[in-house]
Formats: sequence, C-alpha cells, structure tokens
Amino acid sequence: MRLKILVAHERLALGQAIGRVLAAQGFAAVTVTDTAAAEQAMRGDMFAALVLDVALPGGKACHELIQLAKFELPAPIPAVVLVASVFRKTSYKRRPTQLYGADDYVEIHRLGDQLPGKLWHLLGGDPAAMPGLVEAEAVLSTIQDEGDQRLFEQRGRTLRLSELIVADLILYAGDRVLAATTQAEARELLAGDLESARQLFRQINPVPLAPGVDPIGAAFDDMMRMFNLDPGEPR
Repeated sequence: MRLKILVAHERLALGQAIGRVLAAQGFAAVTVTDTAAAEQAMRGDMFAALVLDVALPGGKACHELIQLAKFELPAPIPAVVLVASVFRKTSYKRRPTQLYGADDYVEIHRLGDQLPGKLWHLLGGDPAAMPGLVEAEAVLSTIQDEGDQRLFEQRGRTLRLSELIVADLILYAGDRVLAATTQAEARELLAGDLESARQLFRQINPVPLAPGVDPIGAAFDDMMRMFNLDPGEPR
C-alpha cells in the first residue's frame, strides 16, 4: 500500500506536478490549493505526510495548519515538509529554522531532487532505494524555471508578492525572530534580511512605490502579529 501524502500548494499545476513526482517514487498524493481545503482533507482522511506551501492562501496561517496536522487530529500526520514559495536559484543559504513547527523544508526549485528523499527519510524509509529520480526532474523542469518567474512577475503589483517574500524570509531567518520580544525588535534583528527582501521585491516589481509605502515591512509586521509579538520598542 502506497503512503498517502497531502500536497497543499496554491498553484494547482505545481501541486499536481509534485503529486506526479511522488507517484513516480512510491507515494500517492492528494492535492489541494488553499487552507480550507487542506483542513477538510486532513479531517476527512489519513495521511503519512503533509507537503505545505509556506504561504498557502486561506483562513489559517502556516503554523496553525501544522499545529492541526501534528497535534490536533485524531490521527496526527507524522511528517510535515514546507515548500519555500518564492523562486530564486540564488536563495538564502542559512540553515532552515523550525519556527513553523515543520520537520523539514525544500526550496521550490529543488522539489524534484530533494522532496521524495526527505519524505522517505522522515517516514523511516531508505532514500537510496527510491525509484524515479530522472522522472522527477523531467516533470518539474518546465514549472520551476520560466513558469514560476513569470508567475511572480504577474503578481509584482500585488500585496501577495510581499507576503510570499516575507513568508520565505521567516522560514530562513526565524531563529532570530524567536529571540525577539516585540515587532520592533524583530525588525531590528532582521534589518539586513528585510532590506534584501525589499530589493527582491523591487526586482520583480520595478514600478516605483509611493513615498512611505513599504509592502515588505507591512507584510512582516502582519506576520509578527500572527506570532503574537507586541508592536512595542526593542528591549
């Protein structure tokens, strides 16, 4: 019997491609595109793992879905792997954080060569014995390059772009967020990362912003409120 994996990604085409990659390597996949559908699937079926877009849209935040998956279901999901949401081959190189409560993460352009092995490892299998690596690379090759870059260019004038960039920033630099007691302190600790995020935003969205408008800062503050940090001043 194949282990069933829930794939929750905003882009249906990418979620289905991930499902084909997993099927080629011994899994079965169910694909959903928002948090409401993910919650419904988790409550209605049993899964060996959850593959979750870190910026999945909908009513629940990423860490809330992970809390539900790992601790609140009658049959908890033992493994959660986050998918970083912004495509860039020169991404952050720091170690990932466990801030969201997930077990591991994979960058969007490494899904083909990393995701199945990470799942096999987390579920107690032998990644060296998994089949289908060549098939995985082929399935994702056209989606993880021009397709993703074009998608983010189309989103360049939307708030969603800033949310995607900040969600990835938190995934990679969240250990310093955990050291903060206020939003202001978190901004101070991640000042360099926030400036890099603003530069990425400007690369994708070259249209000048109005004076004083900072979509990256606003998205970051929204996420800090989600993690229950007070606005206040740094300690």
